[in-house]
Amino acid sequence: MIITVTLNPALDYQIPLERFEPGAIQWFSQSAFIPGGKGVNVSMLLSSLGVENRALGIAAGFTGREIVRLVEEAGCETDFVLLEDGLSRVNVKLRTADGVETAFNGKGPQISSQAVDAFLNKLSGLSGEDVLVLSGSLPAGLPETAFPRLLETVRKAGARLVVDMSGDPLLAALPYRPYLIKPNDEELREIFSLEGPLSVLEVKEYAGRLQHMGARNVIVSLGAKGALLLEESGRCLFCHGVRGDAVSTVGAGDSLVAGTLFGLGLHGTLEGGLKWGVAAGSATAFQEGIATGDQVKAQFPAVENPHAL
Repeated sequence: MIITVTLNPALDYQIPLERFEPGAIQWFSQSAFIPGGKGVNVSMLLSSLGVENRALGIAAGFTGREIVRLVEEAGCETDFVLLEDGLSRVNVKLRTADGVETAFNGKGPQISSQAVDAFLNKLSGLSGEDVLVLSGSLPAGLPETAFPRLLETVRKAGARLVVDMSGDPLLAALPYRPYLIKPNDEELREIFSLEGPLSVLEVKEYAGRLQHMGARNVIVSLGAKGALLLEESGRCLFCHGVRGDAVSTVGAGDSLVAGTLFGLGLHGTLEGGLKWGVAAGSATAFQEGIATGDQVKAQFPAVENPHAL
């Protein structure tokens, strides 16, 4: 079973505008509420691809209940801890006709130690047969001990840990020997205090440093360029991105994770997973919102076979 964890889910309120004028009253139509959070995105695409999975997390108040309802409406099995106090964050996304997006992101609710206990209890049946995907940001109100306890729970269960987080949370996960991590090139520059664009060979070098710090396998998403996979064996593969006009890159990295896990289950190798991951990331980038399974499958023939570096 694949289990996704979203500790800081969001209700994304997407508003299309002809143009954004600060200080002016502006009218809009066709707005939409979309469930947000990286783990939620992974679950929704996996479900659309026909992969059994369960979305876990902590949600609060009426916004949290709406997030869970929308995720279930998308065909996902859920098991969230629902808090009566506080509200799950609402992210307001303003997108103008020229494609420029302005986002106002919330921080999330305060989370009690009792809520953390209830969440970790949901992982009591975790085993070595499971894959746990840990994605996105940590809520500002999460107790400091919660994240280490979560990582230790996964380690003791022997489940394969997949981490798609940035900054300190990613670094904190490395000593727990995650099966797979998925930084992007911007996150590599942040971790290693680098400036300017990175060449593919430099990406390989810094992915190797993350391996030395504890990661078993590393996929680095490089946007339209494609993605690089550095395997535990030391083999490095690069897969070019699919050519096309990007509409929005929001959720493309999450789609890469979902596609990689789909391909891993299909072929039994991360090499097979990499090609499906690039197809999924491209499918999402070429449209608004997370791609469907059919859209990912339509992109797959356009993905070139990975080559060794």
